[in-house]
Order: sequence, then structure tokens, then C-alpha cells
Amino acid sequence: MDNDQQKAIIEFQSQLISWNKTHNLISKNQAKNIKEHVDDSLLVGPHLSNDIVDLGSGGGLPGIPLAIAYPEKNIYLVESNTKKSSFLLNATSRLNLENTTVINKRLEDIDPAKLPKSYDIVCRAVGSSSSIIEISKKHLEHSDVKLKLMKTLEQFNEEIIPANYKVKEIHKFPSKAKDKTHILVTIEVER
Repeated sequence: MDNDQQKAIIEFQSQLISWNKTHNLISKNQAKNIKEHVDDSLLVGPHLSNDIVDLGSGGGLPGIPLAIAYPEKNIYLVESNTKKSSFLLNATSRLNLENTTVINKRLEDIDPAKLPKSYDIVCRAVGSSSSIIEISKKHLEHSDVKLKLMKTLEQFNEEIIPANYKVKEIHKFPSKAKDKTHILVTIEVER
């Protein structure tokens, strides 16, 4: 990342911490370790397509750091909570992130035809794999849509993938937590 992008990341972190004091956008634990969460968000960038739907964007992780680091990618920040969506709109506006779109809806209420033909749905800290698959079901029916889950290997090993879905690949990333391995799991409909 160049200097402007690094400054934008720092500004984003500052805005997130400031808004979090009154709007509860992220947990206290995430707020204490914000740099690590931003770094984790950036690790997955090379494994995502040019059109990314950040499901349950909340405080903008991973979507806003990805938008800063990858200006050529289009990021759709999907967040049903109005106060969190307000933060996302404010942050993307103040950071001049022209490659982002904030959608204040639940993913299941968004018509896939309103999104690009091909996209990745990425999410972190949203729920179990099976619940996320259920939320994403009508989007995953399209052959050019993939679900990319940011998890720890330990979490994922305890989860069940519903019938008719398959794990296409798993990317492992280094973690500062000695007891956890961070992964990006790609899930597709079995055809």
C-alpha cells in the first residue's frame, strides 16, 4: 500500500474507534485489537474477485480496508442495522471510497440481479457456516457467485456444511494468536 492508503487505513481505524464509543459497532475485544482485525481483513484480498459483497459489514471489516487497499475492486457493504449502515456511509464518504456501495438491507432481501453477474460474498464474525449459507442461498444458486468465509480453522472444524454445498478450497493465514489458524473457506453449490 502507498502512503495515502496507509493514511486512509489509520483514518478508518480512528473513525471506527470514535463511532464505536456511542454506536457499539464492534466488540470491545475487536476495538482493543483493531489493527490485527484490519490486517486480517487485508490478508484475504488477493483471494477475492473484483466484485465483493461484504455480508454483515458492521464496522466495515473486512470491506473498508479492502476498498482502501484494492481501489480496482468494487465493494458492496451489506448491513441491515441502520446505525451501522450510517457509519459505513459516513466512513466511505469521508475516505472518498468511490469503489464502495452501502446497502442497508439483509442479504436475503437483495435481488441477485441488482448485483454484478459474478461476485464473492465475504463475511467474518457473522455466524455459523450453515446459517450463512442459508442467508446466501438464492445468491449461491448462480454459478458465478462464491461464498468466502473468514474463520479460524478450529471454528470451521466444528461446523457442518449443509448437503448440496461443498468446500472448494481453504487458504490458511498466519495468526498472532498462537492457538488459532485463520482461514478463508470458499464454499459453492454442488452442481
